[in-house]
This record gives sequence, C-alpha cells and structure tokens, in this order.
Amino acid sequence: MYKVFAGSFKLRENAGERVAFLRSKGIQSFIVPTTISGEKWYRVQAGAFSNMTNAENRVNEIKKMTGINAFIEADNQSTSPNSDVRSTPSPTTSIPSPSPIQQNPSSILGPTLLTAEQMNQFVRKINPNAPLLGSFYKIFGEYYGIRGDVAFAQAMLETDYFRFTGDVRKGQNNFAGIGATGGGVRGASFQTPQDGVLAQLQHLYAYATKAPLPNRYPLVDPRFNLVNRGSAATWTALNGKWAVPGTNYGQSILNLYQKMAQA
Repeated sequence: MYKVFAGSFKLRENAGERVAFLRSKGIQSFIVPTTISGEKWYRVQAGAFSNMTNAENRVNEIKKMTGINAFIEADNQSTSPNSDVRSTPSPTTSIPSPSPIQQNPSSILGPTLLTAEQMNQFVRKINPNAPLLGSFYKIFGEYYGIRGDVAFAQAMLETDYFRFTGDVRKGQNNFAGIGATGGGVRGASFQTPQDGVLAQLQHLYAYATKAPLPNRYPLVDPRFNLVNRGSAATWTALNGKWAVPGTNYGQSILNLYQKMAQA
C-alpha cells in the first residue's frame, strides 16, 4: 500500500483546516492520528493505492490543484481483499499507522521530529549563550506543517550558532538572513525573537507551497510576497534562491540537522 499524505500536524485543529481546504478544492481527505517518536501527530491522508504510479499521480494532482507538496509512505500492512485501494478510504475506515519515514526526507513540509529541548541542548553545547528558541520552531513548524527542527538547523547555519558573526546583528532577531544580501546589508529586523522565528517559517512556507498562508498569526515576513510561491519544495531546492550562489546551501542545512538528530 502506498499512502498519500497532504500534511502532518501536531494540533488536530490544524489538520482539520487542511482537510477543509482540500475539500474546497474537490479533494477528499481525512485525519489519521499516529505516533512518531513518542508524540501524537495528526496526518491528513488523501489516498491509498496498491500501485506506486497511481500514488505519484495523486501527489501530482494535489500539487496542481492546491500547491501542497504531498508525500508518499509505503505501508506493508495488507488490506481487505474487498477494499478498493485506489479510492480514498472513508474517515471511519480503520487503517494501520504509516511509517514515520517520508518518501522525500529533504522536503521542507513535514513533521517536526525533534523536541524543543533537543534543539536547545544541541546549540547550547556549541554556544552556551544561544537563545532558547526551540519551542518557537516547534510550535510554528507544527502550525505551518514545516520541518521546524530543520528550520532550526537553517538558523544555526545562518547565524553561526546564534553568534551573529556576519552582516546580521543579534538585536535584529533575524535568524535566517531575510533581506541580508551581502556587502554589509543588515536585512530585516523584528521586534521579538518570536517574530523572527515566525518570519523565517513564513518565508519557508512561501517557498514550499502555493497554498494560502494560514491566518492564525500575522504576516511578519516582509519578503513573503516577493517569493516565487512553491518554487522550492525541498531544502536543496533553496540553493541559489535563499542563498546566492548557495551551491550547497540546502545540503549544509540537512547535514547540520543530521548532526543534531544524532547528538
């Protein structure tokens, strides 16, 4: 079985918003609770297929109609021989929990697997004076359906582990170099660390999907509307976009994340 998921959220209400959005586009889906690394998640399933090609077609359909980068997970559990595996199961159907491994682990969209404590502890080993921002990356990552833990790795890369040794200064609360184009240009400033993290996650959302920005939080990213929406579904696709020339920008983020995950 190849299951197609169009989102993964820590809060059930966020998953419900995704289901409603998909329904408005004519795509049926439902919420599947699952446990990943001991934490409860709510995934939005939009199909289950016995053929990988059919699953990939569903992913492309969702992308075309909504701008959402869905992903596929293989499930080795068998289904009833009478079930139509090419159709979307009903919300009351009992199905096995999917594997926590995504088809594309470099996707910007996906669950935040590391805890806030893991993020904070890792960076404090390198910079004892680093701000404790893990909870913001966890909360906003879950809300927007973005890998908040990988975004934290991006922030460590951008700020030299929050030591701010480049053009951006500590007081700007700009953790992702938004608007800092080099040559001493400082880039954007944000009133609070929370706003700085929020802006980074919103900027990633702009790159990762064409879907409308959820409106629980105000738009604080000053460059959100300058992004070519949906032009970078993966971290490596940010090469030459977020960072110029940025040949290995995304790879550096993922390598740093792997070090944090294995710490």
